[in-house]
Amino acid sequence: MYNYSIYQLFKWCAVAGMMILSLSLHAQQEKPLRVLFVVDASRSMLSSWDRSTRFFTAKEVVEKITDSLDHMANVQMGLRIYGHQSPQPMNDCEDSKMEVLFKTANADAIQDKLDVIRPQGVTPIAYSLEQSIDDFGVNAKNYNNVVVLVSDGFESCGLNPCEVVLRMRNAGVITKSYVIGIGINETDYHQFSCMGEFMNIPSDDQTQQIADIAIAKILNAVYTRVDLLDIEQKATETDVVMTFYDTESGLEKYNYYHTINPRGIPDSITLDPNLVYNLQVHTTPPVFMKNVSIQPGMLNVITESSPQGYLKVAVRGETFKGRLNCIYRQKDKTVTAQVSNTPQKLLVGVYDVEILTLPVVIIKNVEVEQDQTTTVEIQAPGYVTFLKSDYCLGAIYEYKDNRLNEVFELNDSNLKETLALQPGKYKVIYRIKNKKDMTATKELEFEMVSGASQNVGLK
Repeated sequence: MYNYSIYQLFKWCAVAGMMILSLSLHAQQEKPLRVLFVVDASRSMLSSWDRSTRFFTAKEVVEKITDSLDHMANVQMGLRIYGHQSPQPMNDCEDSKMEVLFKTANADAIQDKLDVIRPQGVTPIAYSLEQSIDDFGVNAKNYNNVVVLVSDGFESCGLNPCEVVLRMRNAGVITKSYVIGIGINETDYHQFSCMGEFMNIPSDDQTQQIADIAIAKILNAVYTRVDLLDIEQKATETDVVMTFYDTESGLEKYNYYHTINPRGIPDSITLDPNLVYNLQVHTTPPVFMKNVSIQPGMLNVITESSPQGYLKVAVRGETFKGRLNCIYRQKDKTVTAQVSNTPQKLLVGVYDVEILTLPVVIIKNVEVEQDQTTTVEIQAPGYVTFLKSDYCLGAIYEYKDNRLNEVFELNDSNLKETLALQPGKYKVIYRIKNKKDMTATKELEFEMVSGASQNVGLK
């Protein structure tokens, strides 16, 4: 039993290590991570491919990976390029240069360098990998070093890049290596897989997918990205809390405040892949997604439609400085409450608005559109002051659908009472409190004008 418990303890620790929310949180337990991008800038990378060139796709995939790694304090990135300094006829098999040194938060430097590179030379892959040993330096073993080779073709200088990668691994210079192919034929995959785990981009519309897979593999963790989609199915919605519940126990496991990084990509989070989740996105009204499974060994992308716009109740007229309480309903169900002149963010859809004026104003079928502010305007109320000669029992009524509807019941213990009423015609029906004869009932009609004040005497 003792040995079994120790085994279980170590097993649990291994799983828990995979679930740390950020590499920076366990810097003392793991070595810092360095990622070297070795990018092919040989002449063939200028070839037209899909909507642009192979080199454009190479830049795009590096950009997406570096954007995701850029905010991690425990990750350094560097860039080596080959085939960009000498034209192809020169057959320069030493055309390789470390263009961006290892540093944290240097995605901009890597992307800026790639933007000014023009492919023109040959393909010295083995030489470039050999030179990367010096890039990692004499203290290479103090880091977890990863090479990401991005190329569209084979070694052209007669050397064997697979042997170089093997030596680097055996010497402890690198811990992992990956190859991202640009339009490689399936029959040629084996020529690249010996240099590292191979991922191919068969067309430029799959760049994001391959980048996501590469990120997950580089970080050796189960990362998840939640794409909150707008009305055009683009992941632009953000700044909302998400709660992940364990479907089995019903208990909340994670709360994250959704954000989009400076590159315009939703930030990634880490979830336990051993659980199945119910996801609640705390929009107004909330959005739910049931039975979300997380697959290990890849970047999981959860997509949920949550297009949002704004709804605001405005009061016309400069004389009214107060705030009116408003209730937003959808399909007869209360969604939220808000005050006037304050925009409320809501899911795109149709709402009924109940404005708690006297009398209550109800506006049906108000449409909220993507990224737009829909404004519902009502007139400013007027003010009426009831001056009572004696304490009264009574109420204020309005005509609606050929019937009298009570708007407000007067206070029978005040001789003076001021109310804010919406513009319109009203009738007050009352009786002096100490007169017990129903024939003492009196009626008085008056009209409210927006922004105006008036006195009504009750005798």
